[in-house]
Amino acid sequence: MTKKAFVVILILSVVVTIGIPFIGFITTNYQVMSGWPLRFTGFSFLGSTTNYTTLLLDIAFWFVIIWGIWKVLQKVTAKR
Repeated sequence: MTKKAFVVILILSVVVTIGIPFIGFITTNYQVMSGWPLRFTGFSFLGSTTNYTTLLLDIAFWFVIIWGIWKVLQKVTAKR
């Protein structure tokens, strides 16, 4: 993996980690915990909390998923 590919995948994983809970929060009226697959943010009437360890695990999860898709797409496009 090149340095450029690593940075692109890392940026995509952070965007997905932050974007999915944001979309979930907008589409539902009330949600106590946010984040997928791990719940890293909690909302209440007066504020919110963030569990940074779970946030890092969530970013790592999405990094692995996007990296796997990246590898599969490279193999598919290389055969053409």
